[in-house]
Amino acid sequence: MKILHTSDWHLGRGFHGTSLREEQTEMLSRLCAEVEEQQIDLVLVAGDVYDRALPPEWAVKLLDDTLYSLIQAGAQVVVTPGNHDSAQRLGFTSRLTTAAGVHLRTQLADAWTPVSFTQEDGSQLLVYGVPYLEPQLCAEELGLQKAHHTSVMTEVLNRIRQDAADRGESATTVVMAHLFAARGIASESERNIGAPAVPEESLDHHEETVGGLAVVPLELFEGFDYVALGHLHGRQRLAERIRYSGSPLRYSFSEESQGKGAWLIESTELADPGSAITGLDWQIGREVKRLKGELDSILDPATVQRWSEAFVQITLTDDERPERAYQRLREVYPHLMQYSYAGAATQREATTYSKKFAEAATELDLVASFLDHVRHRSADDEELALVEQALQEARTA
Repeated sequence: MKILHTSDWHLGRGFHGTSLREEQTEMLSRLCAEVEEQQIDLVLVAGDVYDRALPPEWAVKLLDDTLYSLIQAGAQVVVTPGNHDSAQRLGFTSRLTTAAGVHLRTQLADAWTPVSFTQEDGSQLLVYGVPYLEPQLCAEELGLQKAHHTSVMTEVLNRIRQDAADRGESATTVVMAHLFAARGIASESERNIGAPAVPEESLDHHEETVGGLAVVPLELFEGFDYVALGHLHGRQRLAERIRYSGSPLRYSFSEESQGKGAWLIESTELADPGSAITGLDWQIGREVKRLKGELDSILDPATVQRWSEAFVQITLTDDERPERAYQRLREVYPHLMQYSYAGAATQREATTYSKKFAEAATELDLVASFLDHVRHRSADDEELALVEQALQEARTA
């Protein structure tokens, strides 16, 4: 079977206050087209279908349209909820949709109850869809003394192995899970699920801390033919058979250089995962770009031409804060989402203003030091003349 591994659609999400409705519609249209062109048999959606428990109406309709299109294209679909989803709402009508080929695995017991498929060679493919499991809510039901992600996944995977063994047949086993796995690289756009994630850095499993136990060790997944992970937004390979598909769209500036797309798997070829698994590269929606430097360099025509249509984050490093910098940048970067100044003026000692206040010989010195403090830019001659005029008028009055 041809399998497409995707996750983290986050339908309903925006980008720094800007709607991504058009981009998300394009994203799922591309996915459906890929399924049809590649003649994909099975689509795995490993969590965070929606961005919040109560998604906007258009996002619900978009999901409905997408699932219908996938079924019309001849594919079946297995969907698990992520930490952003409401498992109960996403799982509504799950028993009915199963008959149509959409398998919603939203309950704890679903984790070790596979969706079974017959492959072209007659062998079985078992897909175990593990929904996002909040340790504090499911540890007692699993009979665990300690409630953390590692203990929960250890018990769930043990039950999955037992179920596969009880079936007494040679089958290809695929596990879907939504969690923070060891060696995964985080982004700014993922909600914390207990792991002390730093954007663009990886984490490993540690037995000594609660945060370390929230990172699930890769060794737990040994023995499965493929592990389709969701949660982290960068497409990444943690091991040959353990992979994150990442989000198809960029949802933060930390995803600037991440590969976006999905994984395509030939299930009967997984004895050699290097050749059985292929990355699908997608470029959907606006690019995102972080620009840092002096104002003149960021306003350079070549730079503006390259990034004027991207979502940009700009950090200025001029020695003094340039006059009207934000306005000038917005004129050429209409999709400026974040702006900050980190030049030399911000590095001055915190006591600078209080010292100047104490040392000010005249009212003009006092106002000039205040302007310098709040703007990170000294007053020019014209401004000083205006201040002096205002002070003189105040004295006269």
